Amino acid sequence: MVVEDLVVSYRTGFQRLTVLNGVNLSAEPGMITAIVGPNGAGKTTLFSAILGLLRPDRGSCLVGGLVPSEYRRRHGLGYLPELSGFPPGWTVRALLARGADLSASDDAVEVFATALDRTGFDAAILSKPVVRCSKGMQRMVGLAYALSGDPALVVLDEPFSGFDVRARASLRREMVAARDRGATVLFASHEVLEVERLADIAFILQEGNARPVSVRSEGEPAGTSLEAELMGR
Repeated sequence: MVVEDLVVSYRTGFQRLTVLNGVNLSAEPGMITAIVGPNGAGKTTLFSAILGLLRPDRGSCLVGGLVPSEYRRRHGLGYLPELSGFPPGWTVRALLARGADLSASDDAVEVFATALDRTGFDAAILSKPVVRCSKGMQRMVGLAYALSGDPALVVLDEPFSGFDVRARASLRREMVAARDRGATVLFASHEVLEVERLADIAFILQEGNARPVSVRSEGEPAGTSLEAELMGR
């Protein structure tokens, strides 16, 4: 996945607000790439462009050599938004079954079974409407749905939000497993310790631009180096 000179702006009243101003970055297969930055830096906007959900003012984004909408149509992808909206009345089981049907896999039955296993939920929770589940459970359902069929591109927006200790450990395992099978894993997070623990490479998104940063520094406490970068020190 390659982003070149990406510019995205929005109209607010009589003015246009530039959110991304010439962003350049790349995320490689078999690697976990992190995007960090302050609130309002444009992380979700960047992901929307990468997913083909909005058209940039200028620049390009290519996934596997294709524009995002074409890549998504041909291959599918996995996306976990920071805030997920689920259709009323759909149970956990029904939603995951739908995700398996929509996956690029030829074996929807196996994909469905894997999704159920990823949640770790019992029969009672699987039969429960998703909108009546706790935030943490909804996030787990969203993750299992996003990973249906083991897509080659996985995009996770603040994936650790709402997860308890056990769910965080499960999420880390899934991210590492996706990387190890050769997927491109891209995630945005405010949590520098998780970024340091997982990311092979990281970019700071700030003032409309992205710059690569060192994830780990020898001899410093965990998270210190990345936190200093975010604080501008």
